[in-house]
Amino acid sequence: MEEKAEKQKNAKINNVLGLFVLFFGIVILIAVFFTDTTIGKQTNIVAGLILSGIGAGMVLKARHVLNQN
Repeated sequence: MEEKAEKQKNAKINNVLGLFVLFFGIVILIAVFFTDTTIGKQTNIVAGLILSGIGAGMVLKARHVLNQN
């Protein structure tokens, strides 16, 4: 029972962290519209997509663990 509670606790933490990283990635993607240089836009797109992907993956995995019960 303790292992299950530990997984639930970790999943809740990962869900919150994933939402934060996803939100931060979206903010960086929005910043593309306010960047003047081409290299800056490319950098923001790549960084935003990577962070958004990591955040979405964390959220999906955490919700999968939370919904197993």
